[in-house]
Amino acid sequence: MYEMRIGVAHTGTGLVWHVVAHDRPGSLCGQPLEPGEHGETDRHCLPCMATFQRSMQNTP
Repeated sequence: MYEMRIGVAHTGTGLVWHVVAHDRPGSLCGQPLEPGEHGETDRHCLPCMATFQRSMQNTP
């Protein structure tokens, strides 16, 4: 199971939506996320989305 959480971009500039697996402490891109971090954005973390896409393609 996955969820989306807002956090600082992998590049360190601005906020983006990260993909987080329930069995992992951080985002799929490896970016640490602060609990309860809030903000508004319509941007998504491309490394997270690419990892998520690969995992969905490999799931039967």
